[in-house]
Amino acid sequence: MSRTPAPYGRRGRQSAANTGIRPTASTYGKAKVGTYSEKASGHLNVESDAERFVAHLLAIDPRVRAFQPQPFCVDLIDQRMLFTKEAMREAWRKHRDVQGPKFYTVDFRIDWLDGLRHAVEVKAEGFEGDDVYWDKVARARPILDANGYPLRTLVLPANTAHPIRMNARALKQATHQVRTYLTDELAERVTRRCADGPVTVRTLCSDLDLLPGLIPVLLVSGVLGGNLAHHTICGTLELSLAYGDLSHLCLLEGVEK
Repeated sequence: MSRTPAPYGRRGRQSAANTGIRPTASTYGKAKVGTYSEKASGHLNVESDAERFVAHLLAIDPRVRAFQPQPFCVDLIDQRMLFTKEAMREAWRKHRDVQGPKFYTVDFRIDWLDGLRHAVEVKAEGFEGDDVYWDKVARARPILDANGYPLRTLVLPANTAHPIRMNARALKQATHQVRTYLTDELAERVTRRCADGPVTVRTLCSDLDLLPGLIPVLLVSGVLGGNLAHHTICGTLELSLAYGDLSHLCLLEGVEK
């Protein structure tokens, strides 16, 4: 009988290519958080659940034309914007002996339909950062303003039952389901039922024999509207005809600090 152990389950040996040290990923050990939005040119990776939450809000907001995560860096020493990796490398070499914060990277750039732009700082409630960090942000703010990127701060609510936090993901998912589930016949039935005034989700679904999962589709398509900033999408949410208006999807201000 062979004394050679079976390869299955055998512990791998170290080699010149494998020193036993876990290679660090490009995210420095943090798992990538992904999402998708046509406004961000498809798939995008962000660094936290808070940033994904904001990406969802930007994706559904009808005022947003495009957005991009970590689009540029602010050189706090030379007080200028750095838009390329090469510019960042050169600035890093130039300032390598300077003490204290030297750079600030915004979390998102927003391009609005009206032609204006904003930079966005994203935080999670309860983890907003210390005074040293916000001093760096304060130094970057006038540089961003001077370059046409006023800075806004958006905060992921700590309460997982917060209406905007609850609604954001459902609405974001619904944007990808409109073509599949929204039909002229469905829109006409809903319009007739709601013509006399507001109705709750529970009543509408009962009267028209609708699945509750269709409600976000009707909201993001502008068939229906509701107070999504202060009420979760559930049976008691009051709905009314939106006639194509999408202002109920403008939820950024509800989490702005």
